[in-house]
Amino acid sequence: MPLRRLATKKLYNARDLGGYPTQDGGVTRFGVFVRSEAPVGLPEEDVSYLLAYGISASMDFRSSGERSARPSDLKTLLPYYEKPLFNEAAMSGGHFQKMMKLDWGEQYLAMAEGAKEWAVDVLSIAAENPGTLLYHCTTGKDRTGLLSCYLLSIAGVAKEDIAADYCVSAVYLEPVYARMRAGTLPLGGKPGEGKSPASDPNFFQTPASAMLQLIEKLEARYGGVVEYLRAIGVSDETMAAIRAKFVER
Repeated sequence: MPLRRLATKKLYNARDLGGYPTQDGGVTRFGVFVRSEAPVGLPEEDVSYLLAYGISASMDFRSSGERSARPSDLKTLLPYYEKPLFNEAAMSGGHFQKMMKLDWGEQYLAMAEGAKEWAVDVLSIAAENPGTLLYHCTTGKDRTGLLSCYLLSIAGVAKEDIAADYCVSAVYLEPVYARMRAGTLPLGGKPGEGKSPASDPNFFQTPASAMLQLIEKLEARYGGVVEYLRAIGVSDETMAAIRAKFVER
């Protein structure tokens, strides 16, 4: 039986994007895209599970500082793509302080508008990768949530389901958040850069309204998420390739 939440012991927010209905009568296929927090410090059984699941490549959206502080366990085992999303390039200090001046919906819109080349690049990899692609940031909710929104929108999933997929991260990530609050999870910031995410309770939230706000803002500006992606340079061929492998009829 396919599982939406993967049965890993120490990767708490690993979720398959399969099983969502599409608006043209299809359903997203399991075993194509998996979202998660950073796969770091995993027991051997978790790594074996991911490989047996079919993970064939991983894409890492963290900054160089985050990656240096906590290297991915998958980096040397599979094709590994370092694709930092600059809007959230550091999980502490000045970048975080600027980020928290916006509410989450506004922040995601700023990320989308400021990371157009990133979107074109990562969606091209998503379209071309054989097997199951695992993609992640540090917690697997914001940068990872943005790509999830794009992939599910390309598949034709309703915005309510996209928001539902996004908002459960706050529940699954509590063990990660506990380490962040305790200061035992290194985030890669430089000393003296300012406060960390754990200092602001808003950081730990994933309200459905934030993802809905992003989608509705893109609808107002561009006509929809797919129209936004087309406008920034994501080709129809790339989106067709994603739909072909991601949607079952």
